[in-house]
Amino acid sequence: MPRVRGKVYVNRRGELKIGRNLSIIAKPWPVQLTVVKGAKLTIGDNVLINAGVGIASNLEVTIGNDVKIGPRTSIFDSQYHPLDSSDTGNLCKKIVIEDNVWIGTGCLILPGVRIGRNSVVAAGSTVTRDVPENVVVAGSPAKVLRELQIEKDWIRS
Repeated sequence: MPRVRGKVYVNRRGELKIGRNLSIIAKPWPVQLTVVKGAKLTIGDNVLINAGVGIASNLEVTIGNDVKIGPRTSIFDSQYHPLDSSDTGNLCKKIVIEDNVWIGTGCLILPGVRIGRNSVVAAGSTVTRDVPENVVVAGSPAKVLRELQIEKDWIRS
């Protein structure tokens, strides 16, 4: 059963899967989860979603286990409309956030990216391309600042 404090708006016409121990802290800003018809949003175990987060799935968004999402972060797998009306390309691209990722406050995660396990996205970053495992990224667009030394038998405390 999810633990929720504050207001959460769920617009679900597609498939929404939620793992164990989801925590949503939706104060002072509400959290919005949108899954359009035919789309998927999968949230793993032990995930924390902070206030003001918006997640919109028009195709597929997958959030792994032990992920922390900072306040006022937006995760969108679609650009919603082309700038040029003659552009008929696919505007939706799958997003994957792997296990043990920390996304800081005020980040923007754009369509088609994969954020590798054990990585950190610094506050205010815009992720426009894949993030490798075990790194810290920052900036707009986000770039690797440094690698993290995660021991093979690393244990969460």
